Amino acid sequence: MERKQSTPAWLWATGVLFVAAIATVVVSSLRRPEPPVFTLSSSEPRPHPEALTGPDTVTLDARSGDQWTLFDLATGQVVTEGDTWDVGVKRHRLMLNGGTGFSGNAGAVRLEIPFADVHEAPTTGYEQSRVTPGGDTVHSVLDAWYGYDFFSHLLEPEPVTFALRTADGRYAKLRVLAYYCPGPEPGCMTIEYAYQGNGSRRVGGAIDD
Repeated sequence: MERKQSTPAWLWATGVLFVAAIATVVVSSLRRPEPPVFTLSSSEPRPHPEALTGPDTVTLDARSGDQWTLFDLATGQVVTEGDTWDVGVKRHRLMLNGGTGFSGNAGAVRLEIPFADVHEAPTTGYEQSRVTPGGDTVHSVLDAWYGYDFFSHLLEPEPVTFALRTADGRYAKLRVLAYYCPGPEPGCMTIEYAYQGNGSRRVGGAIDD
């Protein structure tokens, strides 16, 4: 009479760990976190400042897949094409009014520094927007503002700051806070920014006197 061999303990342990790992993946995929949500902003235009202003927060309508929403950092207003503007949003995309075919000279530098700790914009390194052969507008620096969560399928802002040279050669700093409208629905691009109106590269610290 043959004696049945028992399953080795290490094989049982391996099986248990495998099942636990699969269960973790399944639970993570089913548990969808609630992203921060914002309603679209509505504000009165301000005169062009001659000093440091902000930080200010604005939520822009990026829900259209066809039209860019254009924003002027100096006045804090959404504007129409043909007016002075600095930043454009469309869905999860960001662009600047600078580069071949654009009326301005805007550019951006990615900084691995918290927003509050950025006090002066760099002198060089500003990347501009470009138009692809297919006619789409892209920005190699700003397009990397987010990370994608494969379990929740949500876009989550990276903890980075962008130093900006504006369309008319002034300076600002910007970060993305959120991308969702109530619902949540994608397309409410919420940004925080500070704008320097006197032409210097100082974009942080105490507000100018």
